[in-house]
Amino acid sequence: MASVQDKLKAELMVEIYASIDRIYDSIEQHFELDETRRSNVIKSLNTLKDELYFVVQTTPLS
Repeated sequence: MASVQDKLKAELMVEIYASIDRIYDSIEQHFELDETRRSNVIKSLNTLKDELYFVVQTTPLS
């Protein structure tokens, strides 16, 4: 059975990922990006997701 901390972390990850997706959607709506820039934005946001996932998985909640 998952601990309370694991459940909280899972909820945090859902919220973090949704926020990052909203950032991307906002950028797409407000800026005309060429394909290279769009790819760079997506790559950067995915890197951010990966880093935050690592932090959430390896760090205890305060």
